[in-house]
Amino acid sequence: MRTQVTLVLLLLSFTTFAQTIDIEKTQEVSKEAMKGFIQLVENDEAKQQLNFIYRVRAKRNQAKFITYTFDYNYNLVNESEEVVNLEKDMPARYKPKRYKGEAYEVEGLYVEPNMMGTLVLKRKVTRFSYNWLKLMYDFNVSVEGKLKAKTDDDKKLFYHDHIENQNDGTAMILAGEKGTIKGGPYNHMMNFHLLKYDINLTKLADVTINFETPQALVASYGYPSEEDAEKTDYIAVFATFKEKRYTGPKIWGKSATEYTYVRVSYEGKLLDKITFTSPNSIWKVDDFLIAEDGAVYFYGPSNDEADDYYHNKLDYIDEKKKWPRFQLAKVKNNKVEFMSSTSMEDFKTKLKAQPDGKKGDPYNGRRIVFTKASIGPTGEMILAGQNYGMMRNGKGQVIGREYEDLVMFHFDGKGQLISQYTMNKKQKSSSPDSQFFEFTSDGKSLYWSYFDNVATKQVKELDLIIEKPLGVPKMGKINLATGAFDKYTEYGKGDNFVHYNTLNYLKFTNTNQVTFLGENKKGSVLWFVRVNLDK
Repeated sequence: MRTQVTLVLLLLSFTTFAQTIDIEKTQEVSKEAMKGFIQLVENDEAKQQLNFIYRVRAKRNQAKFITYTFDYNYNLVNESEEVVNLEKDMPARYKPKRYKGEAYEVEGLYVEPNMMGTLVLKRKVTRFSYNWLKLMYDFNVSVEGKLKAKTDDDKKLFYHDHIENQNDGTAMILAGEKGTIKGGPYNHMMNFHLLKYDINLTKLADVTINFETPQALVASYGYPSEEDAEKTDYIAVFATFKEKRYTGPKIWGKSATEYTYVRVSYEGKLLDKITFTSPNSIWKVDDFLIAEDGAVYFYGPSNDEADDYYHNKLDYIDEKKKWPRFQLAKVKNNKVEFMSSTSMEDFKTKLKAQPDGKKGDPYNGRRIVFTKASIGPTGEMILAGQNYGMMRNGKGQVIGREYEDLVMFHFDGKGQLISQYTMNKKQKSSSPDSQFFEFTSDGKSLYWSYFDNVATKQVKELDLIIEKPLGVPKMGKINLATGAFDKYTEYGKGDNFVHYNTLNYLKFTNTNQVTFLGENKKGSVLWFVRVNLDK
């Protein structure tokens, strides 16, 4: 097998404001490897080697693997080939993460409300088939009949929300006790149950959560959020509710700013039930973050009033609405450690200039999706996401979202906004961009990286034709004390792009270095560039 290595050692930066590059190299691959695709990139820290494993066409019921092995300086140290019989068990080294075979199925619960809101449980079968190009399972669900509740109490539940564990078919369901003459019409918003069932409707857990006044579900979160991950926690945030047109007895809570945080383990243990006062009364909680120390952060826009009661989260999903404030909360050790509220004027005044010296558009309380959050060395919170607009077809119909410039919020350890940053994208994308945070060893600066998908290239890999995104790695260095962009770099020089699917960003554990991994546009050359974060 004929290969060629091209080496470029760069001690200077690409531009005046570039990060320091230790090594940049390319490695030509065989024409046979080009006809396949990179199935897996292994990082063997014990041997300090990287294995790029290509899967290529072979005979029926066979797969051929070509492996390129590099040391941590990206010198090629070995090439190998192996043909695997797919009718036998695939060797472990070629199995992708969470691989469970070419196809399998899981019985589970199909959970939904009927027209009256009553909880309905049905049997479903989810059939999974592995997609080797996307390196994940495709699946389809078939609903195969209603299940009969085993007790009278289970027949009288109002559906609010649920999460599922796809691996064993269990589900945890937030339900309320149906209203009665004695209990009143809002009983289902005062007496809640978090129920866990298996596929036979055996009740594995029943956690009761009772309130003295009606409560509306604001937001919920099943952790971890990945669909195929084993669930460990369910989190819900409730707000004191008031029906404006109700003429019956006054049963509402006295304060519209009263909220309650609930956390339950997936095994059915109540971990937290904390009532607290929100700075403002209507809070659209967008997302949650569970930090390594167990602290939970939740955040999203809010109104700027104290007496307008929360009603229903469907009332607050208007994409065009501009919220006047943004709230952030932290829960740790069974208490709310802080609640902060930031005005849109603060976001405007604390917006820092972009790497090109221009100021982007400040957050204005609308159309943002958060995709990355991290807790810094001194307890500050870094929250990043993207602005988005509506994607429309030729007829002007909305068919999805278009993700635009990147945004980052920097809060101190008490939730107070320090700075806001933006970075421009070259073109809009149909899905959010991956973002990465790395801190310098002294904790004074933050490296903020993302892949700007500047174009696509149609390629055929095995029997599949896809539009391969061409992602340009971009990195900004932010001085956390001054809020300025100290440096900014774009890598690849327009010739090389991060790989669109497998490992494309590698952070070394023993040194403060980052490597971007990718290919050229044709896929004929592997590309590596290692950046030193402390220079």
